[in-house]
Amino acid sequence: MKKLLLAGIGVFTGVLGLGAAPARAQTSAAEEAGGLQEVVVTATRRTERLQDVPISISAFSQEQIDAQGVRSIDDLTRQSPGVAFSRNGMGSSANYNDENSDISFRGVESQAGASTTGIYIDDSPVQSRHLAFGAVNVFPTLFDIDRVEVLRGPQGTLFGAGAEGGAVRFLMPQPGLTQYTAYARAEVATTKSGDPSYELGAAYGGPIVDNELGFRVSASYRRDGGWVDRASYTLQPTSDPRVPNPVFSGVTDSNSNWWETLTFRAALKWAPTDAIAVTPSFYYQKFKVNDTAAYWDPLSNAGSDRFYNGNALTNPAEDPFWLAAIKVDWTLPWAQLTSNTSFYYRNQRSTSDYTQYLRATYAYFDLLQTIYPQPGDAGYAPFEDNQRNFYQEIRLSSKDTGGRLLWTAGAFYSHMDENIPESIYDRTLDAETGGNVCFPPDLPCPDGRIYYQPWFRVVDRQLAGFGELTWKLTDTFKVTGGVRIAHVEYTGTAYQSGAFLGVPLITSYQTASENPITPKAVFTWQPDRDNMVYASAAKGYRVGGTNPQVGANCEVDLTTLGLPVGADGLHHVPGTYSSDSLWSYELGTKNAFFGHRLQVNASVFYIDWSNIQQNVYLPTCGAQFTANLGKATSRGGDIELVMHPVDSLMLDFTAAYTDAHYTASSCAGVLVYDSATAACSSGGVPIAPPIVTEGNRLPGAPWSFTAALEKTFVWQHKHPYFRADFQYATAQTGLLPIQDQRNALYDTTLPGLPSTRNLNLRAGMRWSGYDLSLFAQNALDQQPVLFKSRDLAAYPDNLYFSRGVRPLTVGLTLAYRY
Repeated sequence: MKKLLLAGIGVFTGVLGLGAAPARAQTSAAEEAGGLQEVVVTATRRTERLQDVPISISAFSQEQIDAQGVRSIDDLTRQSPGVAFSRNGMGSSANYNDENSDISFRGVESQAGASTTGIYIDDSPVQSRHLAFGAVNVFPTLFDIDRVEVLRGPQGTLFGAGAEGGAVRFLMPQPGLTQYTAYARAEVATTKSGDPSYELGAAYGGPIVDNELGFRVSASYRRDGGWVDRASYTLQPTSDPRVPNPVFSGVTDSNSNWWETLTFRAALKWAPTDAIAVTPSFYYQKFKVNDTAAYWDPLSNAGSDRFYNGNALTNPAEDPFWLAAIKVDWTLPWAQLTSNTSFYYRNQRSTSDYTQYLRATYAYFDLLQTIYPQPGDAGYAPFEDNQRNFYQEIRLSSKDTGGRLLWTAGAFYSHMDENIPESIYDRTLDAETGGNVCFPPDLPCPDGRIYYQPWFRVVDRQLAGFGELTWKLTDTFKVTGGVRIAHVEYTGTAYQSGAFLGVPLITSYQTASENPITPKAVFTWQPDRDNMVYASAAKGYRVGGTNPQVGANCEVDLTTLGLPVGADGLHHVPGTYSSDSLWSYELGTKNAFFGHRLQVNASVFYIDWSNIQQNVYLPTCGAQFTANLGKATSRGGDIELVMHPVDSLMLDFTAAYTDAHYTASSCAGVLVYDSATAACSSGGVPIAPPIVTEGNRLPGAPWSFTAALEKTFVWQHKHPYFRADFQYATAQTGLLPIQDQRNALYDTTLPGLPSTRNLNLRAGMRWSGYDLSLFAQNALDQQPVLFKSRDLAAYPDNLYFSRGVRPLTVGLTLAYRY
């Protein structure tokens, strides 16, 4: 199938190159005079200039994505001030899957509960809940994109509960009814000490029947070569027989952490009359990870680009999903009616190597001598993340953008069904522990299966009404008010069994409902087209959820945390956790100077976040649950300056500052924090340390900067150019909760986020719609440790896993558009 696709794309690209007309570009009056290009966005669910929208926004067109060499969500977020992104598959709340990630807006991020960031493909959300260990976020690939809009701050009024901290919208090109357009891109690259990467894709669209029926189709394939080898090792004894040192002895699978991405999209637009347009679309993506990019510290030397992991097994993942939607636009005499109906279907699958993890868990109870497996050991856990989501939104918007009143009103319904099946297998673990794992007939291990979880499921149903009204008090001053009122019901079902739990069976069924209200107010002063100042206050909201009970082998942790005792004499985790919410206050300005040759957008913000949903990991049993713990504040700002001092030179600079920290110490269960004893207490008696201590930081760099320069020339009707993009982030300040020894669960050996530097270079030539360029990504070949962990801090575990970034990569890109 892959070969046929590549052959078809190759023929298709050739047809485009031979038969296409010269490239066409639309420019505004400001652009023709040498000014900056005006960017149009739909962040308020109506088409507006970015400079007229009172929100802190970054917008990326396909042309800009190509110019900057942005190919993934990792690259995109590095270009977005105030946004942090991490691959955290080795973390305590994850499952060793390299696809696992978290995204943070202005410090608002959580590895538990519902998503804090809304991820949209056109008008349809595609984010996931953090359920169990197998839930994984999904992001569409950056090919054939009209633009990506990154909206900072809560967007709950227009985009719902999933956009508590912000939203990322991937907006696709629409079918044309009057002219044909095409886009093609081919790329080949090589990574230092790694495998080659390559990409091929094409898109084409236009009228089938002029002004009545049009289409757009696209397909792409990309392979990102690996750079981390799987390796064999020998164990060197130390003074402690439990913690021998692994020593590299050879490569068993070179560059095993390669990725593949396959996409296909088709859309039609039917306009039977001038007032009605119906647009059905279908998007398919299949993402495959062969193995983790995490490497073992004892075996590797990042400074010399030598990255090895000694895992007994690979950690593969495959993530196919499709999104089908039908959008109807009806232009009424007095308003614009829009209906969007969509269905999201996803079957993510992965297998995690648990060989070391299981041995670390049982070594803690002195049932094993060391965490390092013996030859022939193989512990693994198949995971799935299955989603079946239906969405329906209808909204009505005023047409007269020049009138005193602008309004939008609508209704939204969703039925979201997500399930995370999991099993754990290890055929030799029971024998290695002297028969202390499996206890038939109550706790058998058929075929080595020590854990079985066919259901870890949450079904969300939501019905919401929303509205936003803008009143132009004068020609220069306007007030906007908005609110979203929703009714949310969620039901959690879990079925767990197996020897790993220490009990034969745990079943859980919990249900709850909420009625959130998320208001927003904005005051905007815009004396002219080139200058605007705004002040806003908006509430963000995240839906609550359910917890299944944990096994009897978690009693040590539950006792330490002071969780209540049930009728069966055992401690129990809370069956549900409630929503959390925040208020965000923002003051911003957007300005253009010198005939639109200089554009300055800036904002400052303050966020007050309460009742935060947090993950509570139980290290002695390997389970987790979600609880509402603590308060946090985040304050800071961002600024972007874009300048065309002369027509042939573009300069772009951004800076962002975020100070996000907890403002209260938090306790699990019914315990209350006592500042006098710095402990969680019951009746004045200290029982347990806190989960979070006041002053602990939320993940993210305090300062981040980006700078870009592009210089173009003219040579024989062609345009040679050179471009440089540089990103810098300062090191973490303060302690994360996991690093603070005052907390119940900590590991003081884990480092904080380091300072990072990334330089991308590109030089090429543009002519007649073609763009041929040479590039170098990570040109400084920096290797910061962006994430580090180990299996079990409570045991003398000397096996640390680290994850960095792709080493120096150089390549060639050919793009074509008309």
